[in-house]
Amino acid sequence: VIGLLNALPTGFTATLFLFFVEDRLQAPDHTGAALLLFFLSAGAAAPLWARLSGSIGAKRAMLIGMAGSVIAFLWAVTLGPGDWLAFYAIAVASGAALGADMILLPAMLSNRLAQQKLSSEHGFGLWGFVNKAALALAAGLALPLLDYQGYVPGGSNPEAALDALSFAYAGIPCMLKVAATLLLLCSPMTEETHR
Repeated sequence: VIGLLNALPTGFTATLFLFFVEDRLQAPDHTGAALLLFFLSAGAAAPLWARLSGSIGAKRAMLIGMAGSVIAFLWAVTLGPGDWLAFYAIAVASGAALGADMILLPAMLSNRLAQQKLSSEHGFGLWGFVNKAALALAAGLALPLLDYQGYVPGGSNPEAALDALSFAYAGIPCMLKVAATLLLLCSPMTEETHR
């Protein structure tokens, strides 16, 4: 459940990224650079998250990463036309926070499976399914919601439709991430370090 709630925000942002950059920021020329910054930041930060996990435990490090991603990404709700420099900063910060998702949650799953003496093949198969299901579920929720609000990709959209796009792109993912964070905080998982 934590994995699904934590993957849904990425599903929403992946589904709506191009729409947000092109129609909300009106900066289609910056799409590639923003994506590159995001993924480079995630990759560069991953070893730092592993080191932090070794110092304070995987659960605490993951909670910090999840909270950091909300703090970094919530700002995107406020962006408007021409705010691509601010979007670059958000891409770097949220990408760095994603580094925690990339290595800590799988490590925590592996530890949990070992504790429960469960098959790692089945566990990671389920993990892969959850991540793909989150993307499909996010698209199935976000696109009809925006259509209902009158948003037309690439069209002349009223401000209310663009506000709905911002909320679906950044507001809903942040709310889901907060829910996942609270669930992890309340979970009985122990503070095992990442190996």
